[in-house]
Amino acid sequence: MISVVTVQYNHASLTRSAVESIQAWHNGGFEIIVVDNCSTEPGARDATSSLPGCTVIFNPVNAGFGRANNLGALQATGEILFFLNNDTRLTGSVFPELEGYFAAHPRCGVVGPRLVNPDGSPQRSTGKAPTFLSLLGMKRGSDPFSGRRSSERGWVSGAALAIRKEAFDAVGGFDERYFMYYEDVDLCARVRRAGYEIHAAPEISIEHSGGGSQPGGLSPFVRTEYRRSQLLLFRAHASAADNALLRLYLLARFLPERISPSAGKRNVASAVLSMALGNPDADRH
Repeated sequence: MISVVTVQYNHASLTRSAVESIQAWHNGGFEIIVVDNCSTEPGARDATSSLPGCTVIFNPVNAGFGRANNLGALQATGEILFFLNNDTRLTGSVFPELEGYFAAHPRCGVVGPRLVNPDGSPQRSTGKAPTFLSLLGMKRGSDPFSGRRSSERGWVSGAALAIRKEAFDAVGGFDERYFMYYEDVDLCARVRRAGYEIHAAPEISIEHSGGGSQPGGLSPFVRTEYRRSQLLLFRAHASAADNALLRLYLLARFLPERISPSAGKRNVASAVLSMALGNPDADRH
């Protein structure tokens, strides 16, 4: 059985749309667990409580994306966990395909479907193991999904990530030090280290609108957490040289912002520079 785990921070209407798309294409053999990460949107709790056919968990605080997913996974009873963003929508049956894929690839621990925009264009949903060069490749937007056939990859996106529950439990789930961003890359790295393969499966496609929980651009807090997670990832899984290159890049990137007329930019720059020169865990909120 597949256990779908969806984390919501505001935008309860997106969650309802995602749930309805799952239920429209599948009839039994799955469960849906929705974790509300202390939404501030008026009416979000009532709207989420009324979701049909779902187990709903309300977090008293927003403790981050990874921790919320771990909480949902604790309630799951399926052999396959399918972490699915609430801004995704199924446009066809995918659960039998995912179960069949795992059955056909016994060494595979994680499968990532192809993510597409609402207009059908591909999104970046997979990539290589973290190195400074692979980071630059992502910034250039190259190779959003390599090929039309399934392949072994370094990581797949947490917006739609299916994992054997035995593999998830073996590595202890998501690392909760990552508040948001790169927790999927870190999870895949640890699953690979545990002896499993990470596969991208472009024959399985899911629509992803993207950015549903961050309207109006990224806040200073989110920008800071993005860089914190980047530094944590490289410290854990990249070479010493790549880790040093990332820190040098961040110093060059954010030193000029220390004199920005924007207080928000100055605050982000100070935080990032402090982390780049020291420990990204040092000034935890």
